[in-house]
Amino acid sequence: MMKNYVKSFVLLVIALLCSSVVFAQNDELYGWEKAPRYRGFFGEGYLLSISDINDYSSFVYTSHGFQINSVFFIGAGVAANYWWNGKDVSVPLFVDARAEFHHLLRKNFSPYISNKVGYSFGYAQGPYVTPQVGCHFYFGHSKVGISAAVGYTYQANIPIEGLGNLTTEFSGLEISVAVDI
Repeated sequence: MMKNYVKSFVLLVIALLCSSVVFAQNDELYGWEKAPRYRGFFGEGYLLSISDINDYSSFVYTSHGFQINSVFFIGAGVAANYWWNGKDVSVPLFVDARAEFHHLLRKNFSPYISNKVGYSFGYAQGPYVTPQVGCHFYFGHSKVGISAAVGYTYQANIPIEGLGNLTTEFSGLEISVAVDI
């Protein structure tokens, strides 16, 4: 049943991102062409376990930094992960790097790769790594856009319940959506 919700969510996001848009005048710049500039992301997502730990996590995150040029972004961020089975929380702090490839498709729709690398505190305390691939869509010629991504999340040192100080690793499939300014 959960898989049907995830599939429906992914299909809805893809349909929204692939829909046609109203075209502005040709002399206007797209948001990504306005680099260098500040850029911030506000997002949410879901982690599906692919490791021995049968736990799921919902998360919200924010990342803020500098759009260096039309392709590269570098910033720092924080997330809050809620682990459903144990009702625990972890807080990853990370560096966020992203590369968008605007000229491969339309100017307002672009594939991208990103990676968040940092350290998580709380329930999942330890290294935090999240490589992603996704699509970004600008609303017309504004700096505002929406991103949808799938990725892999690795978080180390999750305590094993009832086994004292023993810990294990969590890895999972991540699905996320974000708005950026």
